[in-house]
Amino acid sequence: MKFPDKGRTWSKVEADLDAFRLSDVASSPTNRLMTAIHMGDDSIHEICQRAYNKYFHSNAVLAELEPGLGRMQEEVLGWTVDLLNGNSTDSEGRANMTSGGSESIFCAVHAAREWAKANLPSAKPPYRIVMPKTGHAAFDKAAHYQGLEIVRVPVGSDLRADVAALEAAVTRDTIMLVGSAPCWGFGLMDAIPEIGAVAERHGLWLHVDCCVGGFLLPFLERLGHDIAPFDFRVPAVCSISADLHKHGYAAKPASTVSYRSQELQDYHYVGVAIDDWQSGMYKTHGVVGSRPGSSVAAAWAVMSVLGEDGYLDLTRRALAVKTRLVAGIEAVEDFRVLANESLLVPFRSETLDMLNVFGGLVERGYFPWGTFEPIYVHPSAEPVDDVVIDSFLGDLGEVGAGVRAGTITAQALATYIAH
Repeated sequence: MKFPDKGRTWSKVEADLDAFRLSDVASSPTNRLMTAIHMGDDSIHEICQRAYNKYFHSNAVLAELEPGLGRMQEEVLGWTVDLLNGNSTDSEGRANMTSGGSESIFCAVHAAREWAKANLPSAKPPYRIVMPKTGHAAFDKAAHYQGLEIVRVPVGSDLRADVAALEAAVTRDTIMLVGSAPCWGFGLMDAIPEIGAVAERHGLWLHVDCCVGGFLLPFLERLGHDIAPFDFRVPAVCSISADLHKHGYAAKPASTVSYRSQELQDYHYVGVAIDDWQSGMYKTHGVVGSRPGSSVAAAWAVMSVLGEDGYLDLTRRALAVKTRLVAGIEAVEDFRVLANESLLVPFRSETLDMLNVFGGLVERGYFPWGTFEPIYVHPSAEPVDDVVIDSFLGDLGEVGAGVRAGTITAQALATYIAH
């Protein structure tokens, strides 16, 4: 592809941008339930945009040197630690801001590795991370880059971590256990207190992947939902990843990784706080150097505008959408929804070919979001207008009937994946 010889007018470029966006599946309003965009409502979306644009060209690598940007980042991280109960008698939490859950997980794995070098002399590289099969793929990527091994343990019949199996997989070279709150695929909570007991017995670092739940579970608890402890209230928890751009409703890219103490956060910086070069100390919050200050500003603005009462209201509204989705989905064919502790609405049929169901949804413009072992489609309940819910349920009814009649196949799904 040859670089353009001449520039074009903005009007033509803008027209192309609009056309490109219309062609993207995720840009459809209908896909608010399918692509994990987590926009909140229109007013929050506008706040994100306006705050983002005010810091559009700023670089958050300089946040500690910029009084305004630095204050916003400090407050976002402080609020995050507070929501995760990091300000208790046995925890003085600290947090770092990252570009997303994958980077947060990468940083936590790195910190655990450096901690193990100092605290687990009997463990020998390659160090091992033991986690449920349902743990996020970002752990595998982080382990690959950092020379660690992942041991994935089969989950129980309820698709949650099998704690006894996790403990049985621990060896001398294991340094880290992982639990999800909840897991991305099914929205199910692992038993973090029980996993924490295993971590304590073996002296291991416990990371809780709370990328989905970090800014949801605290508000579900406040609304009276029975949520088992998942955060720094569990004494063994060393680090937590939590995405601001999910149920924090901030603009992408924005996530956090929190540590129980300053002592543990110090391992976050081992080897990456560089002063042996010509320009003095180079110390970044995560893997990336330059990162958008606009993400910090958008997260701070949304959290400031919403406050606890605003997040509670959005959570109530999303729960009402989930209730409607569950009832509507289960009224179609023999679809059944997997009950869970999140806003995910995973569903499947025992009689219909679920790959064909995926195919029918792709034909109707939906993003093919879900799991394959076992196979579920998993929309996410967002505080959307009734028309979005009605449109999805109507399309799903057509898909179910078409799959049963044999007129809908998985071809659209296969074409989408191949593309």
